[in-house]
Amino acid sequence: MCLEEKRIPYRVEKINMRCYGEKPPSFSRLQPSGAIPVAEIDGVVYNQSNDIMFALEQKFPEKKSLSPSNEEDRSRAQRLLRLERTLFSAWMGWLTAGYGKDRFIDVLNEVESELQASKGGDFFMGGSVSLVDFMFAPFLERIAASLVYFKGYQFRVAKGAKTQFPAINKWFDAMETLESYQLTKSDYYTHCWDLPPQLGGCSYEKDGEPFEKAINGEVGGSWELPLEKDLGGIEPDWDWCGDDSAARREATERLSFNHDNIVKFAARGAGRKGMPSYSAPLSDPNAVSNEAVLMSVDATLRLISLAMLEGSTDPHEQDMVALANSLTKEGGAEFAKDCANSLAYLRDRVGVPRDMRLPAARQLRAHLNWAIAKII
Repeated sequence: MCLEEKRIPYRVEKINMRCYGEKPPSFSRLQPSGAIPVAEIDGVVYNQSNDIMFALEQKFPEKKSLSPSNEEDRSRAQRLLRLERTLFSAWMGWLTAGYGKDRFIDVLNEVESELQASKGGDFFMGGSVSLVDFMFAPFLERIAASLVYFKGYQFRVAKGAKTQFPAINKWFDAMETLESYQLTKSDYYTHCWDLPPQLGGCSYEKDGEPFEKAINGEVGGSWELPLEKDLGGIEPDWDWCGDDSAARREATERLSFNHDNIVKFAARGAGRKGMPSYSAPLSDPNAVSNEAVLMSVDATLRLISLAMLEGSTDPHEQDMVALANSLTKEGGAEFAKDCANSLAYLRDRVGVPRDMRLPAARQLRAHLNWAIAKII
């Protein structure tokens, strides 16, 4: 976000966390602890987010400044950065150990008060985004997702809904106007499946069950057509991405852009699990695809793409039924099941924003379910 906001050219190298796969030796030499992120700037290695951002401020003074310009603001920024660490600690206590709800809410109220006291705008330091916002952003985003999913505690609400945290919601709205934030923003599903293997587990509370089911696509309207707005009020829609038609076009573009590899990836759902296994349940980098289903999965994804481009599944209902019947007739019930499992494997692994943005992901997940329902 900082690099994008300052318009500093950079090159990204993607590295697995350990729970998703092995790290290459080249990275281990650069960062023996294995921790990410890491940045190399003019030959110097920085291995902490705050160190990287402060280095960017110092080394690129000609770019947009994200640091406070006077002593009073610098003092406020330091206080806010300490509050961010306190918020992180309170969140971790409640999320992973299952205690400290009251403490977390107290700290969240402090964040709300600081944002209400901010002068001239909805960001932490006023009318312009700063390093403070970029330090808070990854955690407030994950906090909003994880606490509603695991605890049933919601403070980020859809537009117009009542909330005890109006300033925090205005802050989210302000961040979502920034292209630098839009590029990295994830969805609740991706966060809530990513966090447990990274943290060694999250503690569940019964109040989170209905939210968990909605986020996982287990209730009508979340991953089924017609899609329910704002996931039934649980997760605000990304209005800045355009309308439903734009979301379907984006999903189709991302699906077709890399279609050969996507078909092979989906076919892992009917293939063999890899060895060794990793703790992330949706990660299996060594899985082996079932080549027998490749043509059938490809044909189904092409039909799904046509339906998304045309904006309706109605013209393709009979085509999908005919394809589903053909899978069973030509390959047998087990073969058809393998095809459905492949589509489900792909559906469950659509990551935001890695693969596409949330509205597009919801459209693709729902259209995959449309096809799966016909096949099984």
